[in-house]
Amino acid sequence: MGGKNWHPAVILAALMVVSGLFTACVPVTPAGQQPPPAAPVALFTFDPIVVSPLPVTAGQPFTVSMKIGNTGPAAGSYRADLLINGSPADNQTVVVGPGGSGQAVFQTTLQTPGTYNIKIGPQSTQVSVTQRHVPVTLKIDNGAVDGCDPVAGTVGDPANMIQTPNGHMLVLAAPPGGFVITGIDIFGYIKSSTYDYDRDPNLGGSVWVYGPDIASIEPINPTFAINIYDARRNKLYSGSFSRDTFDYMPRWVTVNIPDIKVSGDFSIELLTYNLPKLNAAGYGNWDPWHRYVVHIWYDQICIGYENSFDVRSYQSEGGTPVPDFYPTYNWLLRAEGYQP
Repeated sequence: MGGKNWHPAVILAALMVVSGLFTACVPVTPAGQQPPPAAPVALFTFDPIVVSPLPVTAGQPFTVSMKIGNTGPAAGSYRADLLINGSPADNQTVVVGPGGSGQAVFQTTLQTPGTYNIKIGPQSTQVSVTQRHVPVTLKIDNGAVDGCDPVAGTVGDPANMIQTPNGHMLVLAAPPGGFVITGIDIFGYIKSSTYDYDRDPNLGGSVWVYGPDIASIEPINPTFAINIYDARRNKLYSGSFSRDTFDYMPRWVTVNIPDIKVSGDFSIELLTYNLPKLNAAGYGNWDPWHRYVVHIWYDQICIGYENSFDVRSYQSEGGTPVPDFYPTYNWLLRAEGYQP
């Protein structure tokens, strides 16, 4: 045939030439030396994504952030891409030194309520965007504070306070379409003004003492309660709160309510859990512990009122109005919330 027969000596010579060329292309490390070390690099770590403030409201800006750490021996730059439902929304480069940390921080806005997946690098989280609500305050008072409970004495003295264990009930009307209660505003404070002349030798006879003397025998309840009822007096909500919500200066306080939806008329009932008065009618009387009582009110919650007639404001007992019991005072209770 037309092929050639190569002599073995020729083939060996060709292989030696090729091997020499390959060896010439590969750097040779001198004997006894190590190859140069690899260049130091950054090693990034990623904390969970943080979204604030919560809840996120449609049309309102919110912040998305993620902490980026570097456990490597060299500084490095990390490109943080913000993805919302898989679509690029923003990006930034974060430079982190060795052993240090940095933050990727984005501010964004979502216009439509719903659930969104938010991703930065290897981390992701879900956020629920709620409908934007316009705050509404429901009240029947005109904002004037004429005093605290009229049971205690003259109505023009804001220092007067309640000494009855009954509750305070106010009936409000939800706007058309309903109302979502998120908080209850209360005007009040803690009154501590008990002085008495103690004639009991077991407690220290014939000395003037202060309220803690009585409190040692009749401990103060550390909480107060708020109940919400519908128009039929069905209980929609009941919550207990610390008396420390109030202090010793009259002021408005707000307690948060977990989104209770109401319609039509509804009632707010405040139970102070104040103690009944001691077995004395007031100045110049003796109590069961042989104390000459000057003031029988001590460390009790005083609730503000407005001195104007309104038949929707009551004293109450367990959600039931007490008939004809001080109906001419509006308790300073208001409902905070929004219309759905």
